[in-house]
Amino acid sequence: MGNGRVAYIRGPEASGIVNVTIDARALVGNRTGIGVHTAEIARRLGVDPPPLLASHAEIADKSGLEACRFRVDPMLLGVVWQQLVLPRLGGDVVWGPHGTLPIATRVPGVVTLHDFTSLTAPGRHKLKTIASFNLFIGRSLEKAARVAAVSRATADQAMRWFGVPASKIALVPNGVDEFFSPGGEEEDCILFAGTLEPRKGIDDLFAVYETLPEPRPRLVLCGDRGWGPAPRPLRPAPSFTGYVSREQLRDLYRRAKIFVYPSRAEGFGIPPLEAMACGAPVVATRVGAIPEFAGDAALLVDPGDRDGLRDAMARLLRDPALRRELRARGPERAKRYRWETSAATMTRLLEDAAR
Repeated sequence: MGNGRVAYIRGPEASGIVNVTIDARALVGNRTGIGVHTAEIARRLGVDPPPLLASHAEIADKSGLEACRFRVDPMLLGVVWQQLVLPRLGGDVVWGPHGTLPIATRVPGVVTLHDFTSLTAPGRHKLKTIASFNLFIGRSLEKAARVAAVSRATADQAMRWFGVPASKIALVPNGVDEFFSPGGEEEDCILFAGTLEPRKGIDDLFAVYETLPEPRPRLVLCGDRGWGPAPRPLRPAPSFTGYVSREQLRDLYRRAKIFVYPSRAEGFGIPPLEAMACGAPVVATRVGAIPEFAGDAALLVDPGDRDGLRDAMARLLRDPALRRELRARGPERAKRYRWETSAATMTRLLEDAAR
């Protein structure tokens, strides 16, 4: 079934009046990955009343979500809350941005699939992530009225591995908005942004960085520490910024001499898209949706190919004309991926499911 054509089948004209409940666990803590996707889609849904963002713990960062409704039913384990509490919250339709639904729910559901790496590479995930996804993904895909996939690769896997009909799936990719745009002067800096954990290829980046010709630009790593051992020390030591605001992140993208994203496994890969939108010359791996959105606006290498990664980084560092070319191509390419478009598609999926 993997050769099916993913398409959205439009039903009768939608009214926009639909009561949406969202599993908002990804918004607890700092927004990364699925949390960014959840927030950016939720704030733009064209539904009435505004969507209900329900979670097992307080959502501290409500920026951009001021028009939404919130509900917290405190519980220690998010997956237990999802399976026991979320089914009782009602509404016309429930959206599961994590890819899973409460099995006991009687409300129609839509799930968003980002990747299947907890199945294909469980050693790269926390145990709680494996348990909350792997135990419920099969039943959730059967139960879902509609399925949203962030990339064609993920959609193909859903059809091939779980037999999801192509007619049930729509592409709802991640995106950027006009906030992420070019500006500022290039600095002598190599930037990485993302969660600092093994599947992001941090060890590959460190190994390659040490072999770059002197003088090397400073290395800046931006993002929360994830799971796994701390990155080994480098000489000279890189700068670790920790989690930063959107404004700070945009400034880092704009000023980077090159942006490097050596991820070993990815569902989509939002940071390279944001970096491209800000005009940063990007080196990234061919994982997730990166080949789909990057096209010829970035230099792509195979995951784990340290020689290829080094060659691409060294080429960009020594070739200012190529950097200027990618700085021009990136923002134009990124315009094809807008949150408004994805939110409009998700609105139609939720309305279809509710009917």
